[in-house]
Amino acid sequence: MPNSGTRQARVEPIRDAQDINLPVTGWHVIDETDPNNEIVVSEHDSEAEAIRVAEEYEQREG
Repeated sequence: MPNSGTRQARVEPIRDAQDINLPVTGWHVIDETDPNNEIVVSEHDSEAEAIRVAEEYEQREG
C-alpha cells in the first residue's frame, strides 16, 4: 500500500450479471489504494453521485 496516505478510488457499474450488455443497476465506489485488497466502500443509484463520493473519499485523510 502506498505510504503517502492518499487514497485512490474508482467508480464501476453494477449489473445483475457479468454480461456487459445488461443495463446498469447502480454504481460502486471502490477503494483501490491497495491493488491487492480492493474494497467496495459504497453503492449508489447514479453515476454522478458515485463520482462525487469517490472524489470526497480520495480527499479524506486515511
